[in-house]
Amino acid sequence: MIEIARISTIGTANRRDIVRRLMEASDFFKRISFADAIKAYRFAECNNLVVRGYGYLAVYHICD
Repeated sequence: MIEIARISTIGTANRRDIVRRLMEASDFFKRISFADAIKAYRFAECNNLVVRGYGYLAVYHICD
């Protein structure tokens, strides 16, 4: 598993805010549209690839 993004979650109100920050911080999320970024984030959430800590959020990818 590799980390593809890590952001600060301080001041984020909802999923849209989180995805916008991911799009600013991660090369993976920068290259796709907002709608696709929402889908990718939801997929990561459903597959336990999102780790939330105190004040941060990390998104991971499973390498095959």
